[in-house]
Amino acid sequence: MKLAFALFFVCGAAQAAIDAGNWEFSVDSPLVGNGNAPTVKQRCLTPDEAADPQKVLSEARGSDKCQVSHVRDSGSDYKFDVACTGRVPIHGSGTVQYTPTTLDGTIDLVGETQGLRLKTRSFVSGRRLGPCVTKGDK
Repeated sequence: MKLAFALFFVCGAAQAAIDAGNWEFSVDSPLVGNGNAPTVKQRCLTPDEAADPQKVLSEARGSDKCQVSHVRDSGSDYKFDVACTGRVPIHGSGTVQYTPTTLDGTIDLVGETQGLRLKTRSFVSGRRLGPCVTKGDK
C-alpha cells in the first residue's frame, strides 16, 4: 500500500497544472477476499511542490527503490511506467486524468516471486479541499 501512495503522489503532483493547497488523496487496491476500504490521506501541496514533481517524488517514496520512467503529460492525462526493486521486484504503469482541482486514475503493477506472477490494479483519486491550513488558523 505504501508503494501505491508513493506512486499516487507522483501522479497527483507531477504536473504543473494542478493547484497548490490542501488535497485529499484516496487509494483503493482491491484484492480478492480483502474487505479493506480505500486509504484516504490529506496533504498540503505548496506551490513549489505542485510545480515540481521531483520534490513530491523524493518525499513520497522515501527511498530510491522505485524509478519512474517514460513520463507522458498531455496537459490533462499523465502516463508513466514504474519499476521497483526489493524483496519482490515489481513493474507496471499508470494513467491519471487531472484538472487543476481533481484527479482520477489507475496503476497496474506486476510482481513475480517463487514462480508466481502477482498482478494488482489500484484506483487513485484526489481533490483539492481548499487552501492549506496552518496550526494557528481556525
